[in-house]
Amino acid sequence: MKFRNNLFFIVLLLTFSCSNLSKNIVQEGKLYVKNGTFTDKVWREDLIFQKHSWFHELTLQFDFMLANISPQSAFNFWFTKDELDSIVKCEDSRIVMAYSLDSKDIPYSSLYEQLEKNGYTRLEIPGFKKQLLQHPDAGQNGFRLYHIFAICKKLNNHKPLIISFPGYSSKLIN
Repeated sequence: MKFRNNLFFIVLLLTFSCSNLSKNIVQEGKLYVKNGTFTDKVWREDLIFQKHSWFHELTLQFDFMLANISPQSAFNFWFTKDELDSIVKCEDSRIVMAYSLDSKDIPYSSLYEQLEKNGYTRLEIPGFKKQLLQHPDAGQNGFRLYHIFAICKKLNNHKPLIISFPGYSSKLIN
């Protein structure tokens, strides 16, 4: 009898959890790139990405990650001189990794437009990107599937970044 009650409870739980699968959800988390190297330099520091993921049922539709790199961070070694010169001119700069399962459903251009409306300019950072993609965590986390770039806001008005895609609730990103 006890087994039958447990089985009934499990089936009931699965039924209710599956009824939520038709919803679009946005989840938050963090992704850590642990430690780094550049030529003869080795450091024990984490590059922390704030991760925002848009799911349809259980399928990841869009992933958006942001990381701040402080002026004292050893990860600044990954920038070329020109990239670093551009970054230091910004009041608010961040590294971005963005992934879209199907760019027809959630196009990258939609993200770019929203970043621009919030006062950010996109910066290409091929030197940094090359270093990041060679990190051991890159293969494990599929970084090659992501668009990697920096965003720069010349004047930091402390206005929060809000990202919104059709069919999903808006996401406030700090």
